Amino acid sequence: MSSKILGGDQPEAAPILWRVVAAAGEAKAASGRAEIQRAVDQARREAYAEGVAAGRQQAEDQIRPAVGGIAQALQSLSALREEIREQATQELVQLAISIAGRVIHREISIDPDALTGLVKAAFSKLQSREINRVRMHPALEALVRKTLEECGSPKNLVLAPDPALSPGDVFFETSQGILDASVETQLREIERGLSDRLER
Repeated sequence: MSSKILGGDQPEAAPILWRVVAAAGEAKAASGRAEIQRAVDQARREAYAEGVAAGRQQAEDQIRPAVGGIAQALQSLSALREEIREQATQELVQLAISIAGRVIHREISIDPDALTGLVKAAFSKLQSREINRVRMHPALEALVRKTLEECGSPKNLVLAPDPALSPGDVFFETSQGILDASVETQLREIERGLSDRLER
């Protein structure tokens, strides 16, 4: 831009009034900046929400197999607990029967009369049938004979001592079959009854 120096006798320059456009431009610029700031804030919020959603989804994807594994482990533990309880119940029944068997066998060796109730119960069960023969351990012959006589057994009933039998074994042979009135058989029946009752 060219310029010229004026001398002293020149009239003074008159001030020029310029239009004020800067204020309107500033307002527009300020409005634009505010709108940009709102857009940036909106974009930031949306990006944050998307990031949170993506992070939550990723965490769920990572946790889902672990939760499934825990659920499966809990189900296995529950089944194992039930299995252990059933096994412990069976073992407890077997232990009780084993102890009862030892006590009864010791009682029989000390006092054979302990079998009297067993022989009477078996005879009363068979009264309607014809008993052909009774087999027992030789040590029990006198007891069985005495007990059967007290119960009213026929005089011709054959007692057959069998040394191959255990001291607690008594077998009633009838025309319809054999009734096993042995201590071990009775204990097995009790064990079955206990096991059935505990399984319910």
